[in-house]
Amino acid sequence: MKSRIVAVTVVISILFPADAFHSNSFDVIKGCKQYGHVGNYNDPLTYIPITDLQNLGFTNKSMFFKIAVQGSTDGFLRFGDSLFPYNKEVIEIVFGGWTNTKSAGRRQHRTASNKATNTVLAEVQTPMLLSADRPTMFLVELFDDGTIQVRIDGQEHPFLLFNDAKMIPFYYVAFTKWKTDVLYFYDCPVDKYAKICYEDGKMYVYRDEGSLNESKWETAKNQSIV
Repeated sequence: MKSRIVAVTVVISILFPADAFHSNSFDVIKGCKQYGHVGNYNDPLTYIPITDLQNLGFTNKSMFFKIAVQGSTDGFLRFGDSLFPYNKEVIEIVFGGWTNTKSAGRRQHRTASNKATNTVLAEVQTPMLLSADRPTMFLVELFDDGTIQVRIDGQEHPFLLFNDAKMIPFYYVAFTKWKTDVLYFYDCPVDKYAKICYEDGKMYVYRDEGSLNESKWETAKNQSIV
């Protein structure tokens, strides 16, 4: 009888490793930074220069990074070429907007008097994308031709894809909210040696220590220095 108990214990330990019983939905933000004060949609925002980021990945045709969003609705990411983007344009990505039903890619122009005009580049249905109880990790990929893809980390296909014909540079990044509080985690670890390939619209990832394009990284950093 004792040998049977031992056998069952061994089988359970193989099928369900100990750490499986301690999985935590907040494990996804391990190593990330938390964005500080999240301003309201039309407030002046604190833009972060990409020189401050330690975790950017590169392929031969794109740059990618991860962010996590926690909130019941209306996550916003903006990026552009200026620390103070007034009388300028930025790219704005909406995560789970419209009461957590849709997401969008937009080009936003904000005047010196703080009037914003949004040009919709893509808008898709994404019901229940966000959660107020746990962070959702996203991978954002910016291609050299202006294509922008957003996917839930670990998934092959993007849920949001659009093209910015003006190819607004990714030199500074910020986050904001609409009417409800949202938490943002950025500069999350990426596998810098993961080579991303595309075939038939699917993403394939495998390790290749020669895949990191250091020259792109240095160029991007230098261009964001004020």
